[in-house]
Amino acid sequence: MTEHDIWDSLARELDLWAETGRTATLWWRDDDAVSPSPALDRLRDAATAGGVPVALAVIPAGATPELAEELRGWPGASVLQHGLSHANHETPPAKKAELGSARCPEAVLADLAEGWRLLRPFGPLPVLVPPWNRIAADATSRLPALGYAGLSTFNARPRPCPVPGLVQVNTHVDVIDWRGGGGFAGTEAAIGVLVRHLTARRTGAADPGEATGLLTHHLVHDDPCRRFLDRFLAAASEHPAVGWLDAPALFRSPPFRCPP
Repeated sequence: MTEHDIWDSLARELDLWAETGRTATLWWRDDDAVSPSPALDRLRDAATAGGVPVALAVIPAGATPELAEELRGWPGASVLQHGLSHANHETPPAKKAELGSARCPEAVLADLAEGWRLLRPFGPLPVLVPPWNRIAADATSRLPALGYAGLSTFNARPRPCPVPGLVQVNTHVDVIDWRGGGGFAGTEAAIGVLVRHLTARRTGAADPGEATGLLTHHLVHDDPCRRFLDRFLAAASEHPAVGWLDAPALFRSPPFRCPP
């Protein structure tokens, strides 16, 4: 498939949304923010140029006062809590997780409470983004009692039934190839996942109300990744069927109801 064909597949899918008068809602989450950096500046410039809001998953234990000051001048940015310190507590061969099942729920919740305390100067939304997108089910069930209103992980499949009182909005398109060394996943892979999720929403195979989520990690973006993001943001923002949602709007939405 040529690069022209790849981008054309996105345009055709968005055209189908437009033909039915529907809005293809998108949102953008960027993980691992801790301090100002040239990489974060480039992300901000790309988002601002496209008029696109960004939800920044900030690591509380590493977050600096300088980052809080910078974000106060970025009206399109929202802050979500990214665990506590992004520390792995699992033992191989288990997959990495900070909020996994290796520790008791009380220890996990104590970390979250400390992370929330550290993040208060940033004006965060009460939304949790688990490091490595993993959290134990028994900890998830207790998030509303701790004051959380939202949860966001990564799941290219239809979202699971969340805990009552908890709005879950996932990301679906990861632009980084973590298994292949951490570089850009490639235009074909990223657009392919994006189009498949949009198609599933449009046809009812996935929850049509869950905005399609773009997941980035600004600290590891290479030049091909940055060029892709510039082109994607321009293409998506110019299409009349696309509507970018910010995190406050997403996590105000009514909780997803499990099918009977």
